[in-house]
Amino acid sequence: MYLFFDTETTGLPRDWKAPVTDLNNWPRLVQLAFLQYDNNGNKISEGDFIIKPNGFMIPKESSDIHGITHEKALNEGVDLQSVLNHFHSLINNSETLVAHNMSFDEKIMGSEFLRSGMNNSIPAKKKICTMQSTTNFCKIEGYYGYKWPKLSELHYKLFNFDFDEAHNAAVDINATAKCFWELRRQGII
Repeated sequence: MYLFFDTETTGLPRDWKAPVTDLNNWPRLVQLAFLQYDNNGNKISEGDFIIKPNGFMIPKESSDIHGITHEKALNEGVDLQSVLNHFHSLINNSETLVAHNMSFDEKIMGSEFLRSGMNNSIPAKKKICTMQSTTNFCKIEGYYGYKWPKLSELHYKLFNFDFDEAHNAAVDINATAKCFWELRRQGII
């Protein structure tokens, strides 16, 4: 089984290379969206959760990117622990985790597991990052060779059209899954 996931957060880490155990470095989870597929590409389950802030604020700079204000999260959000419990069971029932920018998303989820006193089972799983694994496929010039493609750039390369509402975890994870299955169909990953 494949578990695709995407996060929206309170911001960015101060140090991108910090370990997941450096809880003060890693931003807090604001939204988690996931899709679980069997090995044949059939969707098994899905979820999209805004997290109710408890002990943290959602800065306006972050809300401007993903559209989830602190007030919206307080009114529409759900308890983080229940989301973590559910997501943890999905991880344990999946062979492969897939994300666009896995190194960020896995640290966000790992730090939330650790903050809540749970075991972080992400490191033990096989992981596929659609961002890093498609750098040479997309061939987008950067300062030092090809740059990592944004999800929208990968989507455009594969399908010749953009998708709307980037930086909404539910929209992004559907685009990631669509790209992954097409990349797999083409034998690229």
